[in-house]
Amino acid sequence: MLATIVSVALFAMTPVTTGQGPELPPLFGGGGPDAYGYRWLDSDTTAPGAPTYTWIDIKGVGTRVTGLGDDNVVGPFDLGFDFPYYWYVVTSFYLGSNGYIAFHDNSLDAPDFNPVPGIARPNNTLAAFMADMEPSPLGSPNGSVWYWTNAANDTCIVQYDSIRFWRTGGGDGNNTYQIIISLPDSSITFQYKEQSGTPSNGWLPVSNQCGIENVSGQIGLNYLSGNTPIENMYHPELAVRFFPPESTSMEIHDAGIEYAMNDRSGGIFVLNNQPVELWGVAKNYGNQTEPDFRCYVNVKRGAVSQHYDSTTVSVPNPGDTDSVSFSSWTPSANGVYTIEVFTVLPGDAVPTNDRRIIETRVVTYPAILTYDNGNLQTMQYYRWNGPGGYGNRFVPPAYPCSIAGIRMASSYYVTPAVCAFAILDDNGAGGGPGDTLYMTTVNVNSTTPTWYTGTPSPPVVVDEGAFFVGAMSAVESEPQFGMDSIPPLSGQSWEYTGVWAPSRDMWARDAAFNATIVSTGIEEELRPAPAQPHLTVSPNPFGTSARLRLVNPRTTDQTAGVYDAAGTLVRTLELERGEAVFDGRDLEGRMLSEGIYFVRLVDDDPQVTKLVIAR
Repeated sequence: MLATIVSVALFAMTPVTTGQGPELPPLFGGGGPDAYGYRWLDSDTTAPGAPTYTWIDIKGVGTRVTGLGDDNVVGPFDLGFDFPYYWYVVTSFYLGSNGYIAFHDNSLDAPDFNPVPGIARPNNTLAAFMADMEPSPLGSPNGSVWYWTNAANDTCIVQYDSIRFWRTGGGDGNNTYQIIISLPDSSITFQYKEQSGTPSNGWLPVSNQCGIENVSGQIGLNYLSGNTPIENMYHPELAVRFFPPESTSMEIHDAGIEYAMNDRSGGIFVLNNQPVELWGVAKNYGNQTEPDFRCYVNVKRGAVSQHYDSTTVSVPNPGDTDSVSFSSWTPSANGVYTIEVFTVLPGDAVPTNDRRIIETRVVTYPAILTYDNGNLQTMQYYRWNGPGGYGNRFVPPAYPCSIAGIRMASSYYVTPAVCAFAILDDNGAGGGPGDTLYMTTVNVNSTTPTWYTGTPSPPVVVDEGAFFVGAMSAVESEPQFGMDSIPPLSGQSWEYTGVWAPSRDMWARDAAFNATIVSTGIEEELRPAPAQPHLTVSPNPFGTSARLRLVNPRTTDQTAGVYDAAGTLVRTLELERGEAVFDGRDLEGRMLSEGIYFVRLVDDDPQVTKLVIAR
């Protein structure tokens, strides 16, 4: 679905051998190489190594993907194996409703589509048929999406089956295609069983993309953009295979910040005169070993630095991460700040991932939680070309949090419209909007931008996690919603197109949705809500080993405890630089039986993470 606006590196290269894939002669059919050395061949090509179309039907065999609708992303899903992709390894993917998957990137791509390859997120994409698809029951009543990993754990297939193009009130055409990720030869294959109909805007580059790209989006191969080249148009029994080089001339020195202050580097709220723990996670994104280097934090109000610190980072091997903690900062005045966490690696090839900037708003109670500047006249206003809505995700600065009111900036374009206006819990799929905590209706009855409000009675109290404030309209193309594109940007805006998803424009503009929070009246002091340390496990479930990673660290050298379902400690693991490998054995070195276990930090009080051993 489309949203309508109605107002206003170059890489250093030196020879290195990868040992991957077959080397092909320099002149052959197909496409490529890209800067790394990937090439493609299709089943229409007469050349050694060209793929043969062989459909592998996983419908009813694999796992059916649920939660897909018009323009959203679900996941992550485990590949089931470590897959070498460009100069790094990937283990899981997010699945987009619009015909693509992305390794470790849950950003939404929706019309107008970005070029593949391209630096705009999502990156790390395999775009088999990136177009405005409608996999919901309304849009594709006979459609379904599946994923499956074989018993040998060396092949993963994602299948879009009988998916129609988006149209207002339903779908058009029918498309069945699949993505095959093969570990034995490190190849990626797109196969097309059926293709009929056209994207809603025709075969334009902004309506259709097919290709692959790397983690920065700066390297990749495009197979089809719109309908160009015409000889590459989709057709039944087409197979397209992308494969890496046997050797590459690209040596990548690249380190950056994976995320900072929270798992999405999203905007935050903190209390005035309360210390703020500053942290990030640095990663070696390259394919070379690196010496220790410096990582910095700079808290600024406007252009003026308020707090500055640095520390040494150690990510010597490709793929390594290091949890980085800095000295705390105590704000002394309310207002808008930024927390910038960044790396400085000499000779860094990809500057786009060196820095994370977190919009930070310092408040005191009572407070308005907002990411916009509050000026209705400087905002832009957007409306969908079908039913839809927008909203924001908020993590309060302290718990318990009492929500006394909500508001949104809106106006109508042609005719007045009634919206459902709500506070939603964060217990939906992937931490998205879930249960309704409060809902009212608002009648958007003015062409002049206006703040529309809702007042829950009694106030909604949130004891943990995040909440969402959002509006949903069933009226086509009405109303229009206010957006603020003036930096800093929070990355916390969501969109509604029948299902909720992170906004496709989350790093371009903030939705003008606010929440007023007040004291709960509890006599005890408000508990500050710093990001709590917890552990992630990947892969999960696992067979022989899993990697534990510490998120939101207080210190990186801690001890993790593994507990069985009865709560008995069965293993301890010492975290080094925030990570440890669990081999599935108990304190005596014996293999643990299959089943559900739990892992938590021994000397802290974080959330518990479930892990599953399945051999």
